[in-house]
Amino acid sequence: MSNAFTRKHWRRHALATAVCFALAGAASAQTSNATVRGTITAAGATAPAGTEVVAINKSTGSTYRTKTLADGSYVLLGLNPGSYEIRVAGASSGSEVTLSVGQNATLDLSSTDAKLGTVVIQGSSQRQGVIDSQVGTTVSNKMIEAIPQATRNFLSAADFAPGVRFDTDAGGNTRLRGGSQNIDAVNVFIDGVGHKNNILRGGLTGQDTSQGNPFPQTAIAEYRVLTQNYKAEFDQVSSVAITAVTKSGGNETHGNIYGNRTGSNWTSLSPIQERDEANGIKPPSYKQIEGGFSIGGAIKPDALHYFVAYDGKTIEKPRQLTAMNLDKYPNSPGVIPEIAAQQGSFKGRFKEDLLFGKLSAEIDDRQRLDLSTTLRRESSYSVDGDRFAPSTAINNRNNEYRVDLSHEYTGDNWLNEARVGRERSKWNPQSDSSAPLIRNKYSPTNAINNVQDIFFTGGSPNAQDRSQSGFYLKDDLSYTGKAGHVIKGGVQLKVMKYDLSGTAFRVPTIDTVINTTTGLPYYNGLTCTGTNVSSSGLSSDQCNIRLAIPSVSVSFKNKQYGIYLQDDWKVSKQLELNLGARWDYEDNMLNNSYATPADRIAALNAPDGRTVDGITAPPGQTYVQTLAKGGINIADYISTGDSRKPFKGAFAPRLGGSYDVFGDKASVIYGGWGRSYDRRMANNALDELQKNAAPNGEIWMIKNKFKMPFADQMSLGLRQALGQWNMDVAVSNIHAKNQFFWFNGNRDPNGGFGNSNNIDPLWGGAPRNYGTLVLGDFVGENKATSVFLSLEKPYTAASGWSMTVAYTHTDAKTTNNEWSDDIFDWTYGKASHGWHPSKDAEKNRLVVGGFYDKMPWGMQLSGKLTLGDGQPRRVIDCHTGFSGVNGCVAVPRGSDNYRQLDMALSKSFKVYGGDLQIRADVLNLFNTANWGYYDDWVGGPSTPPKNALGGDNDHFDTRTGVRGSMRQFKLGVSYTF
Repeated sequence: MSNAFTRKHWRRHALATAVCFALAGAASAQTSNATVRGTITAAGATAPAGTEVVAINKSTGSTYRTKTLADGSYVLLGLNPGSYEIRVAGASSGSEVTLSVGQNATLDLSSTDAKLGTVVIQGSSQRQGVIDSQVGTTVSNKMIEAIPQATRNFLSAADFAPGVRFDTDAGGNTRLRGGSQNIDAVNVFIDGVGHKNNILRGGLTGQDTSQGNPFPQTAIAEYRVLTQNYKAEFDQVSSVAITAVTKSGGNETHGNIYGNRTGSNWTSLSPIQERDEANGIKPPSYKQIEGGFSIGGAIKPDALHYFVAYDGKTIEKPRQLTAMNLDKYPNSPGVIPEIAAQQGSFKGRFKEDLLFGKLSAEIDDRQRLDLSTTLRRESSYSVDGDRFAPSTAINNRNNEYRVDLSHEYTGDNWLNEARVGRERSKWNPQSDSSAPLIRNKYSPTNAINNVQDIFFTGGSPNAQDRSQSGFYLKDDLSYTGKAGHVIKGGVQLKVMKYDLSGTAFRVPTIDTVINTTTGLPYYNGLTCTGTNVSSSGLSSDQCNIRLAIPSVSVSFKNKQYGIYLQDDWKVSKQLELNLGARWDYEDNMLNNSYATPADRIAALNAPDGRTVDGITAPPGQTYVQTLAKGGINIADYISTGDSRKPFKGAFAPRLGGSYDVFGDKASVIYGGWGRSYDRRMANNALDELQKNAAPNGEIWMIKNKFKMPFADQMSLGLRQALGQWNMDVAVSNIHAKNQFFWFNGNRDPNGGFGNSNNIDPLWGGAPRNYGTLVLGDFVGENKATSVFLSLEKPYTAASGWSMTVAYTHTDAKTTNNEWSDDIFDWTYGKASHGWHPSKDAEKNRLVVGGFYDKMPWGMQLSGKLTLGDGQPRRVIDCHTGFSGVNGCVAVPRGSDNYRQLDMALSKSFKVYGGDLQIRADVLNLFNTANWGYYDDWVGGPSTPPKNALGGDNDHFDTRTGVRGSMRQFKLGVSYTF
């Protein structure tokens, strides 16, 4: 190749790179690919500058190359996880090393031959990635596939990282959480692309109220769980960052096909199901079937490879629909027989199809091109809980697709990664019935503020349609030409469109007490009845009607920009510093052009004229002036269409370092401090728009001065080699601020809260018969101080086993009066507001997992043990009365410990050149009832008897459900070739 051609080719590519860099973005494949750096010595002297170092992927033949600098150092960038052969100075063979996802490996190479023949790696191959200030845990593909789990969700192994929880609620919906932070604060990066949910809860697209998996497990090679101090390339995350890499085809064709089955005949009954069966309510039968395949290979060896994966599952999700408190109506006809008749078995359904395809091209030894696509299709049919009649069932469709194209170009001392892609997701729950939802209640005092559920009948108000779509351009440029430094920089442009329509309140919702004498509700089908009926008939002392809210639509675009710079600076052989900063900006995060309707503004400016708990507003005092007495400047919440400005202060420094105490990677001290910014969901803007569209309805207003939620993270830890084991112990502190929540803005004429107790907000509304004033602000905080301990025994073929131990001790607090990560904090601003225990973090949690593949007769045994204190509870105690400032109060109460042991046993047979595996899993081996759901309201005598389920008969402090499943057997078969 002529020098002229080389210069021309380089200039043309440099121009293209500059254009991409100006337009595109960060957070690309560097988040999942590995970096290898070190020094090369020959006969005790450093290798000369310009010595070529080559890494060859043993599966695909991909070649990665660089050259040494004057001090003998080298850096190889952008390596896909896998096994490599490292060759130096044109040698025909070299040392082998296996690299993990996102690993920053240090490989010092040496040779006794001054001519730099074959070199060998210095030190243990198990300790190459310990020079790192990030707090993280790698989950291998072998561990992902071996560990027993209820359904094939690759994230179910994320809790092998201390400080992380993967939960399944009573409806089967999955949640990923870090510490005490909001579930929305997580993000998952697959092949470097974030899957952030911009409109709904759950952190990930498609995970709001879904039993599904965000990505086919069959396609995941391995992933890393980062809980703190992640580098500047990570965006839109402030708690757990998952960085996963997908499988690729190799030069040889390999594939897998599998199927799993479980069902009611293989599952033990919970104590609640046993009670219901004794009362004549037979548990429903159901089955769960999973199946899928993967295949990958070469279209042209060493040049073009393919990979395709499919995961599918069908779940029949049973519920026993049972009413409570029917025994309080022994002789009442009324509606009680009708309610009792609607009890029984309900068989929900869930179906999911996940498809992933990928083409990988080696254009030449410096350029690579990947094209991938992901398709997710879900449908479900369910009720919201065990107290809901079948008529309230909801159909939901949850779909997503993505296309991603990435290009890598490698120079001697630099790597450019450009990426372009498109995404779309849609969430669409629709109710079956258009009848009002009747929430029937029992009350010993015949009052709506002292109630216990009976049964919910009628229809569901759910009728929503939410979608996000957009495209992104991203570019990362890494430079290694300065000795001791790996400098990375990137920019991003992501153009998102949010289409939000429908309503969560399509039909009226009526809360009504059922009279214990007549068995009739205090609702006549149109209005409330009873005592102290409002002039509109919407409420009484025994009834409350929440009117339907009309369906409205909003569509707006949001441009997201980001830029970052990161320097991993090898100060000396023992000390490395990680210095980074990023800045993010969104021009329309929450529908900035929205204008508060004139009728709402007029109501707020109207004369107060109310009498609340004996307090009457002075003549001429407006409701705005009333609010001002309570410290609320309502002008901060009234939007004129141009009063909302994008947040520009999302500057996030990230500083870290690690010190190899003895220079042998056996003892490494690490730590860091960093700030990471997240974002809010666009659905908050729809809430504001939709509620304000209802005539004389509630008034919802978001504060004009936007802030982006963020977390300040600090850690100090030690990584220590203990024989074959790797130990990591760290102290962590995370303080999250600017958390958004809705709170009740109502105030009495003096700007206070009247006689409402410190739990209940001051209900009511603005003048002119408007509903409750609900305000949204970025004022929530939560914090957690934790001790993390992890022990890992890496797998080796010689030993045949691997084990991971993760222990977390956490002291977590929140400013939310609900003590949770809920986006509602109704009583914010009361005297009781301050720091409270967080319900979202256990004090102590231990997770142990592992497998052994050298059992007798060639069998493999695997298992996972989870032990926890249980999440703290916030119990409403109404012993002292039901009104006034000395009424109901929130008190802490412990919950039951969590204990679960899952085991799996498998056997493989050689069949037609492949492996046929038969596997049996048993989940919750000891059939432990892990109580996780309670009716946390207390009232009645001070020393009540306990009921059969451990609750207080008269206190309504009843266990209502278990987390996860009782003992369940699962049978699977797979064939790998």
